[in-house]
Amino acid sequence: MGEKAQRMADANTGGGIISSIPQSTVYANSKLLSVNGSSVTTHGSDPAVHSGAKTANGSSTVFAGGLGVNRNTDVDNCTHVRTGGSSNVNIG
Repeated sequence: MGEKAQRMADANTGGGIISSIPQSTVYANSKLLSVNGSSVTTHGSDPAVHSGAKTANGSSTVFAGGLGVNRNTDVDNCTHVRTGGSSNVNIG
């Protein structure tokens, strides 16, 4: 069944919000679908670690713009986990 799709403005467990996405054509629920390398806002208790964070570890089978689509439970490069996401779009 997969995990909930991550989109523009969805958060990770540290409060980092997806703020920029390197693909511009695929949407879920009228929001750009997040892919590996999407920018995440500064968050967490240590800005040195959580500044400039990017999404990572997306799907190895579902792509947008040639990049793996991010899902709940994927871990960003700052080690926070993606949470929230689409209520009705799941990614394998």
